[in-house]
Amino acid sequence: MFKFFNKNNFLDDLWGNFQIILDEISNPKSRINLLDKSGILISNHTNNDFTKNIKKNIKEILNEGESATQTVVDVIDDSSDMYWLILDDLNSNDLLSSLYTCINALNANDSLSNILALVIPLELLLEDTKEKIYLIYRVDTKYFYPFSPNSDDEKTRNKDKEKDLYNYLMRKKVNLENAEKKWLGIWGIPF
Repeated sequence: MFKFFNKNNFLDDLWGNFQIILDEISNPKSRINLLDKSGILISNHTNNDFTKNIKKNIKEILNEGESATQTVVDVIDDSSDMYWLILDDLNSNDLLSSLYTCINALNANDSLSNILALVIPLELLLEDTKEKIYLIYRVDTKYFYPFSPNSDDEKTRNKDKEKDLYNYLMRKKVNLENAEKKWLGIWGIPF
């Protein structure tokens, strides 16, 4: 069987940042909305019993027992050595709680090094429009950063929108990566 939970300071920090985001999206004056799907980009470089059956294992952890959520779990292949673990939940608190639980379970089952990024799509509320932007969490650096692709084909980014979200979340005290050169693009996000 696999392990469920493991205490770790980075997990406490991650949950603290999720709490900031949840508090912010519940504020009527917020400039961000959390969309209903998020995902974890995972490498196959060191599969173990837990990651070989990740969809089944994550479903068991999230959807059974006293703290069960209604989060829908799916796995989509990205390339020959990567795949997406996609979580879908209309309840923002359950969605972020499920993301946290997945990271914790992967960590507890010696698979943290397989996680390339956690991807949270947001709507950035501008004067008269809503624009999709991603908040990326790099497990290797333990920091968030914004990512706003103009399109997958061109592999260009909207740096102004990224800076706008960065400045907004910095004021809210989200743990953000300061070095823009570490804001790596993740192209072809399937949600």
